[in-house]
Amino acid sequence: MNHSPTHNIGNPLALIMSALTIFAAQPAHAEKHLRVTSYSLPAALGNVHRSTSSSEIYIWAAMFDPLTMVDDDAKVQPWLATRWESINPLTWRFHLRRDVRFSNGEAFTSDTVQTNLNYLISPEGQRESVARAVSAIEKVIAIDDFTVDIVTKYPDIMLPGELAMARMTAPGQWRKLGPDGFAKAPIGTGPFQVERWEANHIDLSAFKDSWIAPKLDKLTFIKLPDAISRTQAILSDNADVAIVIGPEEVASLQAEGHTRHISRGTGAMGLALLKNLGGPVADKRVRLALNYAVNKERYIAGLLDNAVKPASQATPSYAIGYDPSLKPFPYDPAKARALLKDAGYEKGFTIVAEAILGGSAADTAIFQYIAQDLAAVGVTLEMRSIPNSEMIKRINFGGWAGQAYNIDFNIKPSLDALRAFVPCFTRDLYFCDDELRAAVRTAQSEFNLDKRLGLVHQILKRLHDDPPMLYMHETVMFDGLHKRVTGYKPSNLIINYHQIDVTP
Repeated sequence: MNHSPTHNIGNPLALIMSALTIFAAQPAHAEKHLRVTSYSLPAALGNVHRSTSSSEIYIWAAMFDPLTMVDDDAKVQPWLATRWESINPLTWRFHLRRDVRFSNGEAFTSDTVQTNLNYLISPEGQRESVARAVSAIEKVIAIDDFTVDIVTKYPDIMLPGELAMARMTAPGQWRKLGPDGFAKAPIGTGPFQVERWEANHIDLSAFKDSWIAPKLDKLTFIKLPDAISRTQAILSDNADVAIVIGPEEVASLQAEGHTRHISRGTGAMGLALLKNLGGPVADKRVRLALNYAVNKERYIAGLLDNAVKPASQATPSYAIGYDPSLKPFPYDPAKARALLKDAGYEKGFTIVAEAILGGSAADTAIFQYIAQDLAAVGVTLEMRSIPNSEMIKRINFGGWAGQAYNIDFNIKPSLDALRAFVPCFTRDLYFCDDELRAAVRTAQSEFNLDKRLGLVHQILKRLHDDPPMLYMHETVMFDGLHKRVTGYKPSNLIINYHQIDVTP
C-alpha cells in the first residue's frame, strides 16, 4: 500500500448492485416495511452481550431492552425497571415492569435479571464486552418476582446508568442454548423478532405483544459498508434509512426531497497512538506535535457542517465529568515541527493507522485532510481500512498492523466520562498504566457526585497534557431518511424503532 491519503474502500457500484439483489427479494410496500442500511451487522449474531460497538447497538435496540435508558441530558430514565433507590452505598434496589413478555412467551421477572447479570459477572461472561459496563456488580438478589437488589463490590453511584448497556435476553432460551446457541436464535422483549439472519441482511417481523409494540410490520437490516451505496439505496427507493452518511450524501438526498437526522454521538473521536508498541509515538513530544499539526476547525467546517466541536479531552462536552477548563489543541504547525525536531524526528516518519472507514460521518475525507496537515510537518499517515469485526478483535486481543487506530472514547450508554477507562481493568490498552488504573478505581468508588467529578477532571487533565491520541472531534451521526419515514428520533444512538412509521 502506498502512502497516499486517498483510499479505496470498495466499489460503490458493486455494493449497490448487491444491495438491490437483496432488496429485490423483499416484499413490496403493501405492508409497513422499514429497510435500514448499516455499515456493519453484529459479528456475534444475536449474542447481545458480546459487543458494545455502535453498529451492533443500532440493531439490537430493535430486539432487546435494558433495565434503564439514559436520555440526551444524561438523566437515567425507566425502561424495564420502573424505579430504583439506593438502600446503602453498596446496594441498589430495582423495581421491575410487570406484564412484559419475551417473543417466545417467557415472562420478564427478577429471574431474567439474575440470569443475565449473573452470566456477565461470571468467569465465562468476562469475555463479553458488556461485562465491563457492569463490572462493579458483586451479586444479584431476587426479593420477589419483580424486585431485585444489586449489590456492588464498591460504592457505584453510576450503576443505574451503566445498566442501560445490559440488555435482557430470555432466561429460559439462554440457559437452554448457551451464548453461542442463543446467538443463532435470539429472543428479546423488544418490538421486533428475528425471522431470518443472513450474512448481509437480517429480516425481522413485528412482535405485536411487545410492551412497546411497533407501528411497522417488518424491519430489515442490510449491510452496505460504503456511505455512497447506503445513500444510493434511498435514492433508488430500495431503502428507507441510511445509518451514518456524510454531509455530501445528505445534500444529494435533500435534493430529491428526502431528509436527514443529525444525532449527537457519544464520544470524542481520535487516532489512538499505540505508544506501548514503541516507535516515534512512544515519545510524548511526538504525540503533542501530532495534535498541534492538524487543523480540526478546517475539516469540521468543510466536511461536518460545523455540527460538532473539536475534541479537547478524552470525552465529549456533554459527558458527566467533562472539564470545561481544558481547551482543544490549537492549530500550530510551527510548534509541531519544533516538537518533532526536539524529539529527533525533524525528517519525519510514517504512521500506519487502521480504521473502520465508512463507520462515521465523512471519515475517509477527514483522514485525507488530516494526512495533508501531517504531511506539511513531515509525517506520512497511511490509513488502512479494516472491518468492524476485525477492529473489535484487535482492540480485545491485539495484533495491530500499525501504530494507530481510530477510536471514539465512547461513553454510551451512561454518558459517564469514566466509562471509557474501565477497560483498563481487563485489558492493557495503550493509555492504561498502574497510576491511571488507581485513579480510575478511586473515582469509581466515590459515592459523592461532586467529589467524583473532581477526580474525573484530574484524569482527563492528565490525558490532555500527555495525550494518548490525536484528538479530533466530538462524534456526530448523519442518518439519511426516505421522505416516507416519520418518527425517527434516536437518543444516544438508541433508535426508537417502536415509534417509527412509514407512509405509502
